[in-house]
Order: sequence, then structure tokens, then C-alpha cells
Amino acid sequence: MSYFYFDETIRERGNFIIGALVVSEHDLSPIVSEQWRQIGLNPESTEYKSSDPKENSNLGVVQRQIMAELLQRSKLALTVVPVSERLKLGEYCTDLLIQLADTGFLQEGEHVLYLDQNIRLGIGDMERLRDLNISPFPGSDSKKIGGIQVADHAAHALGGMLLEEMGLITKQVRAGENSGYPPDDLLELGFELWASLRYALIGRNEYIEGLSPHPDDPANPYFRIDGVGLHVAPTCTETLMQQARSRFGVNYLGCIH
Repeated sequence: MSYFYFDETIRERGNFIIGALVVSEHDLSPIVSEQWRQIGLNPESTEYKSSDPKENSNLGVVQRQIMAELLQRSKLALTVVPVSERLKLGEYCTDLLIQLADTGFLQEGEHVLYLDQNIRLGIGDMERLRDLNISPFPGSDSKKIGGIQVADHAAHALGGMLLEEMGLITKQVRAGENSGYPPDDLLELGFELWASLRYALIGRNEYIEGLSPHPDDPANPYFRIDGVGLHVAPTCTETLMQQARSRFGVNYLGCIH
């Protein structure tokens, strides 16, 4: 059984929405609640919001690290959608799940899908999901379904990566402890975000001409995400499609230090 959690980030500056689908073999919601209790928070009244300021907030930084660690223990897929189609985000989430099924990345058995509030599912989408043995729960409360908070964190990070690909943000951050780099080294924000979630991205290990070593090399570190864990809405502009595939289409899992 798989648990799916779906949330979005809306980036008006880039004219895109990224929907993040977090996939876990375990229900993340009680895990999130317990994590909040351990740091002195009431999970019934507290939730993680990635858009909240983290500067000068030690608690916010701790929460973000918890979200990052939970994401690293899960799997991640995404859909890129133009802002104008916000109301169709549930449909594109469904398309992404069908894509995962068609490429062999949907396990057998019964599954559940939790979508954040304001993400709609039409009757046809509900039927398509049930055909995949997925029980959908649109309009879920992220305070009660803590896994959606992990999807919120993932969507926010992915959105920052795509904005950097577009040249709309340029920011450097300290490498920090346990990064593999000297703690005071400055890294591009997009690189730091990618490094924190690259092992979660769902993809297929295959030869990619111009990037991969020899086709028969068993240690090939390149995974194709495009068409597997990356879904790009056909209504995206050609430029947005190219930028999304340039940023997310191929994932490198070799050493980066």
C-alpha cells in the first residue's frame, strides 16, 4: 500500500504552478504529529507552512529540517502547470499518477491519495484514480493529514529550483554542517535544494546520450525523470516546457562533493 500526498506552490513570477506528489509506504501523518510533539508543538493547532519566514526563527528551521528528512525517506514526483490552469491541478495530479502506473512505478494493492484544500477533483478524475485502486481524498486538512505538510515543503523547494532555472532568483546560502562542503562555503540556492531532495525523485536509471558513461556501465549515475516522475502539462508554453525539463528532466545521483 502506498500513501500519496499532494500539494502545490503557485509562482506568479514564473507563471507556473508545481504540484508535488510525495509517495510513502507508511502513513506520514502520525509521524509528523509525533515530531511536532517532540519539539513542544501541538499538532492539532500547528502545521508547517513552507512560505512562512524562517530567518530569525530557530523553530522554523527545525521544522524545515524535519520536513526535509521525511522527504528524503519518501519518494517524489511532480507536475508543472501554467498558472492559468490552477483549477485543473487535480486533473494533472491524476495524469501524473497514471504516468507512474504506466511506467511501472505504482505498486500493486490499495492506495490512498490526500490532496490539500482547494485542489479539486472532477468525477472523471475520481473514477480514473479508482481504476488504479487509489482512494482519493480531495480537500484534506493539512493539520490533520501531516503528509500534506511534507508535500508543501517539497513543492516550495521545487518551485525555487525552477525560478532559479528561469533566472528569476539568484541566491546563495551557506553549505552548513554535514553538507560535504566547508560549512561557510556559499552554494547556489537551487543546488542546495536539489541536493536535499535528489534521492527522492522518481526516475528510471538508463543511458542518456551525451551524459551517461558507456551504455552498459552498471554504475550509471543518471536517472531519467521526464515522463516518469516529471509530468509537464501540455498547455505549458514551449519555453516553460523546456525550462521544466532542463531543471527536472534528468537527475544525477553520483557524488557531488
